[in-house]
Amino acid sequence: MADEALARAALEALRPEAEKPASDRFEACVWLEGSVLCLAIRARDTSSLRAALNSFLSWLRALRDACLAAASA
Repeated sequence: MADEALARAALEALRPEAEKPASDRFEACVWLEGSVLCLAIRARDTSSLRAALNSFLSWLRALRDACLAAASA
């Protein structure tokens, strides 16, 4: 992330999705290492892993796009 404050905001946005996933087919954990947002996903099968990864990447993309839009406003 661009800075640690933005990383903390992203962590807080993604934490509920990791703590209470919509499916029991995967587990996820998010944490910070400085300004680096880390994500670990454990899934029952590759299909579940792919779906979970796509979801988290989509949410991260939305966060990035929102930050870029706010910065250019």
